[in-house]
Amino acid sequence: MGRRWNEFDDWPSERRGKRFKGAVWPSVVAGLAVFYVFGIWTGAAIAHPRSSVVSYVPSPGNNNASQSSAASQGNSPLPGVADSNLVTNIYNQTKDSIFTITAVANQSGNSGAQEDIGTGFLINNQGDIATNAHVVGSAKTVDVTVGKTKYKGKVVSADQLDDLAIVHIDAPPSLKPLPLGTAKSLQPGNLVIAIGNPFELTASVSSGIVSGLNRSMSEQNNHVMNGMIQTDAPLNPGNSGGPLLNASGQVVGINTLIESPIEGSIGIGFAIPIDRLVALEQQLVSGKQIEHAWLGIEGMDIDSVMQNEMHLASDTGVYVTQVSKGGPAAKAGLRGDSNGSKLSSASQSDDPFKLLKGDGDIITGVDGQTVNTIEELTQVINGRQPGQVLDLTVLRNGSKTHVKVTLGTWPGQ
Repeated sequence: MGRRWNEFDDWPSERRGKRFKGAVWPSVVAGLAVFYVFGIWTGAAIAHPRSSVVSYVPSPGNNNASQSSAASQGNSPLPGVADSNLVTNIYNQTKDSIFTITAVANQSGNSGAQEDIGTGFLINNQGDIATNAHVVGSAKTVDVTVGKTKYKGKVVSADQLDDLAIVHIDAPPSLKPLPLGTAKSLQPGNLVIAIGNPFELTASVSSGIVSGLNRSMSEQNNHVMNGMIQTDAPLNPGNSGGPLLNASGQVVGINTLIESPIEGSIGIGFAIPIDRLVALEQQLVSGKQIEHAWLGIEGMDIDSVMQNEMHLASDTGVYVTQVSKGGPAAKAGLRGDSNGSKLSSASQSDDPFKLLKGDGDIITGVDGQTVNTIEELTQVINGRQPGQVLDLTVLRNGSKTHVKVTLGTWPGQ
């Protein structure tokens, strides 16, 4: 069954610090596909490591010399006996540059304020701390604590779609920034370490491995994140914005999101690649707004079941259910399903294939590059800027055509 893609939902309150309540994404319901909306850089929901250091049993025939060499490159496999202190050493080297961030925000419709707690880490010698945008929320200032020392932090920037934020403090020279590595050299099975404040247990460390790379994840706000690092290092509420470190103590990701039916880790956590922060660092530190490209459609992945049910001309590609009124796709003449609006009021028992008419456009390529899924389309859009033109290859009523779309800026920016 195809997956649906919706848009413009608000950030879920469950993402915020210790308020996390469980699964980040909407569940897939029988007969109803999961719906995304095409925008671009998406924010991450919350992420959170848990307080425990995992002890690994060495594999038979492990070569300590080769392990040390791999560790020096930041791509260590599971540590053996000779590396039993590796996690401890990295923790001791980095913990003084990792902070508890407490943001207080007034909640509309409620009396009193909500206190949200997350994690952040120092990225330069000027006192700039990286964290998640959902940790700081709408706050202009936050409390920043390390050990018994407390600072007043100024929120310099908060990019909700990337879920990245910068907090500035007057840092003494004794505070050292964490070294930033890259997620590009990671491989499944590499050791990773997470440090943060799960359930307000400050300066907690957990470790695990890279479980997968280049994951595309959707959240309740229906933005799509591409290139995510999947890890089994336990992540729990309170570690949002904390560093994911490699075996050399370099930051390779920012813990930001978990998938779980409960309020806690089940071993499926995700981190934003540190490369995204590095690419945007100068803009974020200077307080400049990050612009995100927007296509303005709602769509579904096509598979063989959907093709047969709806008698479509292709069994792959992105089926356009709706185009946003006045959006870039609508202005370019892209066509949605004439019954697409019925999906927004559909119940769980409704069969989306019977609701749709089947006359919507099917996107099969962008700028000559084949597109089979929503994730592939969002990866292309995520790499572009507002104002750039996309040449979409489209199947319309069984015939191939091309639609040129000038990407807009994500609404609300």
